[in-house]
Amino acid sequence: MSKKVEGIGNTFTSSENKKKQQQKMRRRVIRRRISLFAGILISIIIVLCIMLVTQKQSNSEDAAERQQKEQKYQKQQDEELALKEQLNNLNDKNYIEKVARDDYYLSNDGEVIFKLPGDKSKAESKSSKDDKQ
Repeated sequence: MSKKVEGIGNTFTSSENKKKQQQKMRRRVIRRRISLFAGILISIIIVLCIMLVTQKQSNSEDAAERQQKEQKYQKQQDEELALKEQLNNLNDKNYIEKVARDDYYLSNDGEVIFKLPGDKSKAESKSSKDDKQ
């Protein structure tokens, strides 16, 4: 039955058909614009996510490097303190005198140094400790 129905060719129906086609065209244009803007938005979001991931990775690498440098700095500070203490000891006359007596067997005028058999093992252990450092 629907095959036998024909459209009336008056101005009202033709204007209505034109309006429907214009609405279809507008919908197509709107859909295209929306899909274009959605594509741009999605691509921006993807780029931002990639940047976020790379920035997090860079931050973690920098944090590890910073921690290593802090440990190295701490070692250097400890070494500096030890060297300052050694410098203070070397400026102390009593310390120098003690080292000269113990390690090099030097004496003041009128003193006599006796070398005992037990002292030999102590001297050897001191020299081996000094060699290790």
